[in-house]
Amino acid sequence: MKLVEVLQHTIWVDAIRSSEPIVLDCGANRGDFARWAVDHLGATVYAFEADPILAATLPTVPRLHPYNVAIAGEDGTMQLTRAKNRCTSACFNPQLEGTETFTIAARSLESIRQEHGLAFIDLIKLDIEGAEIEVLENISASFLAHVGQISCEFHDFLDATQRPIIRKLLQRLQQSGFVVMPISFWSYGDVLLINRRFQSVRRWDRVAIATYKYRTGIQRILSRSLSRVTRRG
Repeated sequence: MKLVEVLQHTIWVDAIRSSEPIVLDCGANRGDFARWAVDHLGATVYAFEADPILAATLPTVPRLHPYNVAIAGEDGTMQLTRAKNRCTSACFNPQLEGTETFTIAARSLESIRQEHGLAFIDLIKLDIEGAEIEVLENISASFLAHVGQISCEFHDFLDATQRPIIRKLLQRLQQSGFVVMPISFWSYGDVLLINRRFQSVRRWDRVAIATYKYRTGIQRILSRSLSRVTRRG
């Protein structure tokens, strides 16, 4: 079992097909995760970034298809606020004071799968600034049947009131056949979801996941502590 952390997203690498895997990078930012998936997984990556400034920086390399759209529960439009002091990310909270608010095209994962004729999606990375709740609330069981794994960053570390909703979503995903593996210690900031239809999760896999979780958690805590000390110095 090979688990790797890429930009604070945990991926089960050897559960991904070795031949022509498909990755959806939702919340691509500047494309670092997408580029990793191309280079290390040999994947074809569909990278979606709502912020047009960030979308313009997405790499132009073979097998990486960039799109300046937001991922949402359904097709339409979404109001996006680019917040002050957050030059590398965007927030979908229209109440947040920001430097700029604008409307962007929004797409659902189901319509994306249909448009591109994707019979199977090996990995979905979700990091869409709070909109992941709406996306997962609206995702269908028939769509999930075509997905191998999801690496999701929920944003309850910014808003703890989201946690009851997140727990209900994760229960529903379990009922749809996914093994839910929270990696973060005190939040749902890094959750790995594995579809049992395509990858069995055995007892020793769970032991390996628990070991990885605590090792990674300690490393993250030490890294943050060192960063704070460095800033004070």
